Amino acid sequence: MPYNQIAANGTIVFGANPPTLSAVAIKKQIETDLRRNDYIFKWNSRRSQPYSGVLDDGDNQIDVYIYAWNMTPAYRSNPSEKRIQIPASVDNIGINRPITSTQKTIILGLYNSVSGTPLYAAWDPSVNVGHGQKSCYVQIEDVARAITDGIYQTTDRNGASIFTIAPDFLSDYISSLQPGNTINVPAGSAPLKSRVRAADTAKHKKRVLKSVKVKIASLSSTEQKAVTKVRVGQGYFRDLLIDKYSCKCALCNISTKYMLTASHIKEWVSSTDYEKLDENNGLLLCAHHDALFDKHLITFDNSGNVQISPTLSAQEQLDLGLTTLPSITVTPEMLPYLAVHQSKLRR
Repeated sequence: MPYNQIAANGTIVFGANPPTLSAVAIKKQIETDLRRNDYIFKWNSRRSQPYSGVLDDGDNQIDVYIYAWNMTPAYRSNPSEKRIQIPASVDNIGINRPITSTQKTIILGLYNSVSGTPLYAAWDPSVNVGHGQKSCYVQIEDVARAITDGIYQTTDRNGASIFTIAPDFLSDYISSLQPGNTINVPAGSAPLKSRVRAADTAKHKKRVLKSVKVKIASLSSTEQKAVTKVRVGQGYFRDLLIDKYSCKCALCNISTKYMLTASHIKEWVSSTDYEKLDENNGLLLCAHHDALFDKHLITFDNSGNVQISPTLSAQEQLDLGLTTLPSITVTPEMLPYLAVHQSKLRR
């Protein structure tokens, strides 16, 4: 019997339910998705439900209890309705636990999207306390909203809260989860996924710093020196500066993303953990201008005007295009970093 399903382009079509995932594949998929966006996750137990693990969101280490099944057709007159079946034999240890900032229970359904990326639905655990052969339902149209919306809130047939979630937002959902299957994000007119990400900004930076420390601590002293040179965490820092400078070199019109470098004003190796990922400690520069700045052949005064090393001759300055460089916008937060860089201008 055909049912409403999600096509590869996100539209709803009439067809057979996609193949279900094995328990091993479900656990592996959850693990992969919980490690997105620099979240740190590890399983404690994957042998039986609830699968238990620890998710570090930057602020807290969260003990997570995860119940997870495939979403399958509900076999009712509504061809759009999907369900997960909670067997009576399933342990209530997670469902009976209250949700706190450091302890969360998650009931997940996975839809094995034909696009190759499973989508999630998450139900309110509290309405399933003392369950016995209990089913949770969701409409396939609401699951499809996760493709476009990232994270979408709706209700089931009994009025209980449901979230449908793209893989990239699974950890954000858990991090923000509160009792009653609500999430702690600011109200506003912006899309829910934008508000979720805005609420996560500070925690994301903390996660990157933690992962940097963990990676460096696991290396030998020789490897640590090499890693220091390539500046662990640079990808996240670069993303911050691409956003700040609208993907354009601060000194020229180059906007090809792969040609742009996130250049620290106060060098990475001398910066504190906070300074390493502070966007005020960076300029987005093309390779040519990054090399000049990194070698302290140019710097900027407190008004943003270019200062050129006197070690460069007038002809070299002309050849390098330094005589026509524009000024940059300098904020008060950048001044302490610029003072360090100014002191290192080659004399």
